[in-house]
Amino acid sequence: MDPKKWLNDLVRSPDTARTVAGWEDRYTDHRRNSKLEEGTLRGVQVAVHRGWVADGIARVHARVVEAPRLPEGASKVPYWDVLNANLRRHARLSFPDVAVRATIGDASAAGVTDHHGYASIHVDVGRLSPGWHRVEVTTEEPDSPTQFTGTGRVLVPSKSAKIAVVSDIDDTVLRTGLDEGMTAVRRTLFRDAYSRRAVPGMASLYRGLERGVATASGRTPPQPAFFYVSTGSWSFYEMLTQFLQLRGYPRGPLFLTDWGPSDRYIHRSGEEHKKLALTRLVEAYPKPPFVLIGDSGQKDPDIYLEFARTHPKATKCVIIMKASDASTERTEELKKAAISYREEGIPFHVCDNALEAADALFDLHLVDDLTLEEVETELGAVF
Repeated sequence: MDPKKWLNDLVRSPDTARTVAGWEDRYTDHRRNSKLEEGTLRGVQVAVHRGWVADGIARVHARVVEAPRLPEGASKVPYWDVLNANLRRHARLSFPDVAVRATIGDASAAGVTDHHGYASIHVDVGRLSPGWHRVEVTTEEPDSPTQFTGTGRVLVPSKSAKIAVVSDIDDTVLRTGLDEGMTAVRRTLFRDAYSRRAVPGMASLYRGLERGVATASGRTPPQPAFFYVSTGSWSFYEMLTQFLQLRGYPRGPLFLTDWGPSDRYIHRSGEEHKKLALTRLVEAYPKPPFVLIGDSGQKDPDIYLEFARTHPKATKCVIIMKASDASTERTEELKKAAISYREEGIPFHVCDNALEAADALFDLHLVDDLTLEEVETELGAVF
């Protein structure tokens, strides 16, 4: 038997996944019980992630975890505080089997957290006006004298929007370097929302997409919904949303992954995660075509191409950004392939920078002249 195949089959085996998940559950139970016995539990936090509404149903995603440790003063060791905070995001104690209730206006629905502390709740909200709406998620444990509440938002996209935007995060809007090996690890562990670098020009480009192209009478079109899809962990949700806000990207729900083992697999497939997210979105919003934006460093070109072929009417265009100098060869190959894709009828564009992407979107009448100028300015041009 091929040792490599044997090891791969073992890692992907559901039996192995169940065993590893069982070990993790027992370790989590031990940590929680020890903290309760020693009186060192810091409290409970209900983290509510940005959700979305389709067909009158709000998708609410939340997690119940131990309250974060407050900073104890700046360390004299460079980057230690950031590293410590990033590692704690992954190691923080979660609370499984907790009854929770999500409330939006007068509507509410109950849910229960899974073995990693996550809860996905569907709330029948009926007809809500386009825009963001407040949601509260509260614990409902009958044996607990205290309830814990977290707040968040859910998005109702405008039905009149001409497009919807699906964007990757790593190396598309956030410089990560996933195709550069240890560079990605260093940036992930030793950088926070304030020190992480944005991909130059992309924030201006996204704001241009959000603004759209005004009519001859000067009327502004309804803003499109933005959805950020990444193989990154939910543990980085707070950092990612803060980064997007600091850099001026449009707000939107995030589709992230749970990196922990489950009863079916030790590690989730990033490719399958993105495909599933796209499928859920096109089923939820069949009317507006999607602008799909990703990078050349991972599987985005293949995923988006498959989607465009399967859902041609739901695909407005595909924009693939050059991830880094390490992906130059891959990017050049994609540029050549893009010619045949466009001949096939798929508006597939491979771009070295945000200005090239802006030019492609301008030709499709999705951004205006001001967007081109703002992207150029962000890239360093002086007018």
